[in-house]
Amino acid sequence: MQDFYEHAPELKQELQSVQTTIEKTVENAHAFIRTLLRSHVQSGGKMLRPALVLLCSQLGDESDRDKAISIASVLEMIHLASLAHDDIIDSAKTRRGVPTLFAQTGAKQAVLAGDYLLARALALVSAEESGDMINTQIVSNALARLCESELEQDAGQGNFFISKTTYFRRIGGKTASLFALSCYAGASVGKLSEIERMVCHRIGYAMGMAFQIQDDILDYVGNKERLGKLTGKDLKEGIPTLPLLLALEAEQEMNEQERKLTALLIPRNKPLSKVSVTKAVALVKTLGGVQKADYIAQSYKERALKDIQSLKNHEIGMQLTQLFEKLAVRSG
Repeated sequence: MQDFYEHAPELKQELQSVQTTIEKTVENAHAFIRTLLRSHVQSGGKMLRPALVLLCSQLGDESDRDKAISIASVLEMIHLASLAHDDIIDSAKTRRGVPTLFAQTGAKQAVLAGDYLLARALALVSAEESGDMINTQIVSNALARLCESELEQDAGQGNFFISKTTYFRRIGGKTASLFALSCYAGASVGKLSEIERMVCHRIGYAMGMAFQIQDDILDYVGNKERLGKLTGKDLKEGIPTLPLLLALEAEQEMNEQERKLTALLIPRNKPLSKVSVTKAVALVKTLGGVQKADYIAQSYKERALKDIQSLKNHEIGMQLTQLFEKLAVRSG
């Protein structure tokens, strides 16, 4: 987080308060849970979701900064809980170079630690602790979508032949829904009108969709040293993403004998070999899957920027734009 928010020192300071709130929540837990969660909550992510809460909370009249920080902490804890659960599903040993909860403790304790973070997040958002700034029904709906998307993806693991509609629904649930909730929650803290809150919701949703598509593109063009992601990871885990789907779509226009990528992916009873993953990555790029996926990511980005430009507070709009531009650089 240190360099990511150098352009916005006030935002950076509030994000540090969010981090402190989360760490205090962990420190107030049972000693065993403290030991489990300390490294997980200090893993050094970009804190995008709380940043969106904090920025959108400043779009209206001067908001209660303590409440904004509290709600921002809720969104980050939900995200951290989802990461703990993701790592179990993916059998991930490290995240950002740090051993995961799953690697340190096993699935049983890791899932319970994630559940604890969710419980504390819901406690923070309750009427007793955060007032009526955000509708708990909206939070529960976003959590339900997140769980549904993860369950659907896990159940379909190894099936690369899904529709683009299915893909968009999955990433809408697992990524874009929390971005949208973050912006909506911030706008609620700022006491914006319902129409303005829904504009913020659209901004967050489009940002989340663009972010996830760009992240999926990294599976084909990523640099492990710079970005922390190996190429072919999603393919190896049997997860179909947009570049692959667009490449397969392009192959449908070829003769059956020329459909090398399709032939490579048809056996579904076992994971792809390392050689097959390397071949598939090359074929996806050759077939234009990466380029076409980037075009769609850019279209979501343009939707978000159009709504950002309509915001009355141009200073905060500029900060949202700068944040978005920094995210876009990650895909390069």
